Amino acid sequence: MAIHPIDYRYGSEEMKRIWEEENKLQKLLDVEAALARAHAQLGNIPEESAKIISERANTKWVRVKRVQEIEEEIHHDIMAVVKALSEVCGEHGKYIHLGATSNDIIDTANALLIKESLEIVLNDLKELRTILKSLAKEHKYTVCIGRTHGQH
Repeated sequence: MAIHPIDYRYGSEEMKRIWEEENKLQKLLDVEAALARAHAQLGNIPEESAKIISERANTKWVRVKRVQEIEEEIHHDIMAVVKALSEVCGEHGKYIHLGATSNDIIDTANALLIKESLEIVLNDLKELRTILKSLAKEHKYTVCIGRTHGQH
């Protein structure tokens, strides 16, 4: 669902791919998988459960459509993700989202999305710097009217 003109009108195709529903869901699943692995490292949940959760925390197992169906029923976006992931994890599903709030998952997933987006911005800025350096060299002797406070 587009919520801003950059989502659907002005964003590059590369940026749109980052913010599409499937990739946003994948980031939420990545966070849930990392949480399960951390709990396993601490001995809070069985290693096997963390392994199963991590293997199935991807959009090949958990579909956007299924998450949307669950959300229509329960009216809670993150719990819909948790339920959909739990469905594909069987008995291991009881360890998903352990000790987390919805915002813990959302904020961390958004940070991952922003990080991914900033890589594009950084690459674009490097390209812009190269272009500006080239133009500065090309026009270093071009006469230009001096300006001060918007006057010339």
